[in-house]
Amino acid sequence: MKSIKIIEICSELGAAQLGASMGPDAIRMAAHKAGSDFFSKYPTIRLPDRNYLLSNRQHNQGCSHVKRLRYILETCQIACNTVAEVLEQGEFPLVFSADHSSAAGVIAGVKQAYPEERLGIIWIDAHSDMHSPYTTHSGNMHGMPLGSALGLDAEAREWLNTKPNPLPLATQKQWTHLKELGGISPKVQPQDLILIGVRFFKPEHSILIQQLGITLYSVADIREQGVALHIEQINQQIQDCDRVYVSFDVDSLDCHTVSFGTGTPEPDGLYLSEAIALLKSIVANPKVCCLEISEVNPVLDNKGNAMGEAAWQVLEKIT
Repeated sequence: MKSIKIIEICSELGAAQLGASMGPDAIRMAAHKAGSDFFSKYPTIRLPDRNYLLSNRQHNQGCSHVKRLRYILETCQIACNTVAEVLEQGEFPLVFSADHSSAAGVIAGVKQAYPEERLGIIWIDAHSDMHSPYTTHSGNMHGMPLGSALGLDAEAREWLNTKPNPLPLATQKQWTHLKELGGISPKVQPQDLILIGVRFFKPEHSILIQQLGITLYSVADIREQGVALHIEQINQQIQDCDRVYVSFDVDSLDCHTVSFGTGTPEPDGLYLSEAIALLKSIVANPKVCCLEISEVNPVLDNKGNAMGEAAWQVLEKIT
């Protein structure tokens, strides 16, 4: 790669709580406070958002099983094209996103740039984000980016032995469009997806992971067996992949010690030092072609800008 290019996606239409649109700026402010010139060294693209729709009740309704899919699809299409263009120019897209729904577009962009290559995904998160409109309980799209990348549909409900959510035809078409962004669906095969730190499970989450045969490394496993062993296992699993996309959701961090400002905090997460050690080793693999940092929400941060500062520490150490 020639150099880093920063892509900021401030859309928060897929989140459960407001404020994540300020996440990229919170990381930028933390870097400035630390005296770093990181954000002046690399060019930045800030994608347009439609967050003003959040104040419009009409746009917030739609299908009860998936909120604002039409507009999130637009955001993901722009993200897809932007990421693909950056990669095609030989640069490394470093993505700062508000809510995690935009990851569907980022992953699509990587596949659009490398359509013939095998993609691996390393997903560091408290949640598996493998829902679809057919299986979601909340309707929030930040819980569906991996569902989109895996091409999940109503058949997932068959594994769960429950009926899929009934969707209007327009919503079904929009979900199909999202899955097919970049011209390829699915984007990743289950054996090439690695979950790290996922610990919030409803019964269907565990069933989906088991049915698809997806690798999951728990926080307890990493803490007990050590980062080095898991990095060795991760590198073995992705050895047949040509490119690797890495997603770091800050809610993967422990909410009692560091993850104060994020929309869906969970206890028993990674310590900051563990996250840094993991990510430093992961991004050292030359197959890694894109890194996304997501879900910093300074509005919910009861420790000032602690979450932005923690994300900046991670970023500083791994770049």
